[in-house]
Amino acid sequence: MTDIDDSVVNLLDDVAAAVDFYTTHLGFILRSAQLPAFADVTRGNLRLLLAGPTSSAGRPMPDGREPSPNAR
Repeated sequence: MTDIDDSVVNLLDDVAAAVDFYTTHLGFILRSAQLPAFADVTRGNLRLLLAGPTSSAGRPMPDGREPSPNAR
């Protein structure tokens, strides 16, 4: 297994669809999944943590705002 140099958390609405896209079209390898909340995919030295609304990344922020895949 390759050493992971970078990890990125990606908050999204549909983790299963994201796993399918990253593994089928972009060559990522699924390391683990706790669908529908979370999955972990890698490609080379990059690790993507795919987090859905029911994951810990979907919890409200300290100021009460709700995290959203569409937030900017």
